[in-house]
Amino acid sequence: MAQENKGKKIGLLGKINIAIVVAAAIVLALCYFTTTNSVDNVITEEIEPYSVALLSDGSKEYFFKLVDYDYHYSGIAFYTAHQEVTAYNMGREIYSFNKTGGFWTSSPGSTYNFVEINEKMVQIAVIIKPSYDIVADQKLTFYIGSSYGMYDDIMTASMPRFFASMLVVFLSILLFIYYAVMHEKQNLSRDLLYLGYFSFFCGVWSINETDVSSLIMNNKIVDSLIPYFCLMLAVPSMIMFFDSYLEIKAAIFHKIIIGYSVVQTVVLSVLHFTKIAEYRETLVFTQVLLMVAAVYLITGMVGQIIRRNFSRRLEICAAGLSLFVFALFVDVAQYYRALGDADKVGRYVFLIFVFMLAWDMIKEANEILEKGRRAKQLELFALTDSMTGLYNRNAFERQTKVEAEKGGSLEGLVAVVADANGLKHCNDTYGHEAGDEYISIVAELFNSVYGKYGNCYRTGGDEFCCIIPAGRHINMERLKKLFMAKVYTANLEGDHVFDIGVAVGDAKYDAKLDRDFRALLKRADAHMYENKRELKAAIS
Repeated sequence: MAQENKGKKIGLLGKINIAIVVAAAIVLALCYFTTTNSVDNVITEEIEPYSVALLSDGSKEYFFKLVDYDYHYSGIAFYTAHQEVTAYNMGREIYSFNKTGGFWTSSPGSTYNFVEINEKMVQIAVIIKPSYDIVADQKLTFYIGSSYGMYDDIMTASMPRFFASMLVVFLSILLFIYYAVMHEKQNLSRDLLYLGYFSFFCGVWSINETDVSSLIMNNKIVDSLIPYFCLMLAVPSMIMFFDSYLEIKAAIFHKIIIGYSVVQTVVLSVLHFTKIAEYRETLVFTQVLLMVAAVYLITGMVGQIIRRNFSRRLEICAAGLSLFVFALFVDVAQYYRALGDADKVGRYVFLIFVFMLAWDMIKEANEILEKGRRAKQLELFALTDSMTGLYNRNAFERQTKVEAEKGGSLEGLVAVVADANGLKHCNDTYGHEAGDEYISIVAELFNSVYGKYGNCYRTGGDEFCCIIPAGRHINMERLKKLFMAKVYTANLEGDHVFDIGVAVGDAKYDAKLDRDFRALLKRADAHMYENKRELKAAIS
């Protein structure tokens, strides 16, 4: 049964993740089949400007001849990052993308520009002004075709990467929820929480880097700032997770990297908002820090391999982190070579890697929980009477020791003791099987009345006790009458061959009468024996 519960817990997490993947695949398929080829005879091709002029303010003016293009071509599309764009036809402005963020940023952000054209236009000029010197030499690629068709093509091509990034964010949210619900029950470490933060920041950064985000995000300023914040915040959570997960134990380097990351984030933010050097201009520092963090983690893993500290965690990280670091180098190189969505590989590798890490930690947590559950079951088995299901003598002695250690702080505690009458006669007359049935019936009756208020114990062959904690407002005389009524009913309606007789007594702790818990038990025993004598006198 324990194994089944374990499987159900792991299976549930797997089903949730599979459902997300399937849902993403369905949405992607629907998007693809409902948008592709929705425009007949769409022709999209790269178009080269027939001349480029460098203006005095650092802007570049691109001239395009449109005499060879008919009504099938309704727009020119191109991607710009941190560039102000203005397009003219015959001196008349037909398009602009030049609204900057003011206090937030001097850049208008990144976007796909769609300049509407028609067959009457002979020539257009596109002026592009860089927001920063560092982006002045960006190589732009221009396409001409149907505006809707080009939008559709870009959206469809980027959709798999967008949903991969969304899955990373969904997975991080699942980790947050799982940690919030299970961290106390499973005594989870903060590794899972650190992984959630790391994957969340990387996922949000990745979403904002996709062409889908560029197309659908209306606020280009926010869209351009979010990736920088996420990259800077990803470094501390990355170090904290892997350092704890792999137990690298390099506290000095750990503190240096995290401390430097915090200081760098503050310094870069001050430089950005004072317009001395904005995030895009200082991006290289964040990328270098990411590389340093990756080298630190790889060095930590190599150190563990040298020390032969092999583990399942090390194997997962060695495989996943190596692929991820390789993808990071590839995508950073791609970032400087081409505009637009440069993260072609990393998000897929990262999604798989995060899933592997989360699966391993949750599986490990469930294994620990299962071991604890088994230990509790064994403990419960050792403290439970197999015949009656009540706590046994061992459990009673343990509880007696606990109560005895409380000394005089037992005020209000109640002890109830019961003894089955005539058990020896039942065994001698009807056999031990009937005697066992006798004991089981008495235990069931005793527990049905007193077990609602405290723990019931079988303290001997035919002896029982219930310890009722202080603070329970109970009419003990009423409970005693109810118990005797149940015994009477069991004799009247039961199909057993013997008559049941039970004597019961109770006592409430009184500091004037009881010096400790055992003294309380003696008083309860005395009351039980009084009841036994009363019952015998009534029978005779």
